[in-house]
Amino acid sequence: MDYIKINDSENAIFDENGNLQIDGASYVEGLDDYEWFFQIEKKYINDLYTAISGINTDDNQSNLLIDFLIKNKIKVSELVEVCKKNNIEHYFTTYR
Repeated sequence: MDYIKINDSENAIFDENGNLQIDGASYVEGLDDYEWFFQIEKKYINDLYTAISGINTDDNQSNLLIDFLIKNKIKVSELVEVCKKNNIEHYFTTYR
């Protein structure tokens, strides 16, 4: 499995089941290190892609979602908000 660079602070990977995982970190001098982890099951990826892009299709949108995130510089914080707003199951946690 290869990591996909989403932006300056986040990397994505699809696990062996097709679930999307994105991890990120912020290391700012003088502040505590801050790391986060976002996961969404494969069965909800199309819902997330539709909610964030406005494009609805029955096809597997995994690669389109990644391309959309990269092109539009969307970060996990935005994904969490979209998931909450649209009642899309997801997992999000932070570490210090």
